[in-house]
Amino acid sequence: MKPLIAFTILALSASPLAAESLRSATVTAAIQDVQIYPASGTARKAAIGDKLSLPSSLQTGRKSRAELTFTDKTITRLGQNSVFSFREGGRNVELKQGSVLMQVPKTAGGATIRTATVTCAITGTTSMFEYNPKNWIKLITLEGTQKLTINGSKVSVLLPAGKMIIMHPDAKVIPPPVDIDVAKLVKTSQLIQNDGFAPLPAPALALIHDTVHKQTVAKRQGLLQPTNQLVTGPGARTSNEQASSVLGGGTRPQVIQQGATGNPFTIRIP
Repeated sequence: MKPLIAFTILALSASPLAAESLRSATVTAAIQDVQIYPASGTARKAAIGDKLSLPSSLQTGRKSRAELTFTDKTITRLGQNSVFSFREGGRNVELKQGSVLMQVPKTAGGATIRTATVTCAITGTTSMFEYNPKNWIKLITLEGTQKLTINGSKVSVLLPAGKMIIMHPDAKVIPPPVDIDVAKLVKTSQLIQNDGFAPLPAPALALIHDTVHKQTVAKRQGLLQPTNQLVTGPGARTSNEQASSVLGGGTRPQVIQQGATGNPFTIRIP
């Protein structure tokens, strides 16, 4: 099995509880081919209730998914062909390729998703992140607000609930966020739906539903309108893809992907 996603989780807080919460986690879902790789010994099939601690890792195969829950209630859901490992250093998630859903409670210390070119800071937020090293980075905020920054620069954008950014991994600028149909995403993504997973925590679900409600009101008022743009990615019900429609207002951007120099390419909104 070829590893596609690598994660590193470490503590921001100096408190004993916060440190412990990022050094160990419990497997709360293991769908199809999910393997635990201990520091020593051979891999074994993961089971609900298994504990992971430094320096073990968790790996999912094709058409497989997994969920880890930390003691501070932070939830990490991995799509297919993913590998999760702990390391010393800080509360960071290093994404080499693939997709992840993270639900960080308001009371937790937050988390950071890193790739080779961008960093996303998550604090009390439910978000989805997808990384294809040669083609795109996709970031969606379901509730809360997160910050996307190009590594080694001061270029950053705040991404509030209901917004999405798609950009080239080597982009030097961040394109304007676009509105994403959260209701459609919630219905189609296997990282959100309860098919193999327990429901997300009630406070997070309430905030996601609030995002859906606000978008519904905006549609009725004509401020948001469906476009013909459909965005897909790992983790969906149909052909293992998640589907979410782009919404547009009267001044919606015409391009939602940019190349390394900021030139538009690939995905356009009608």
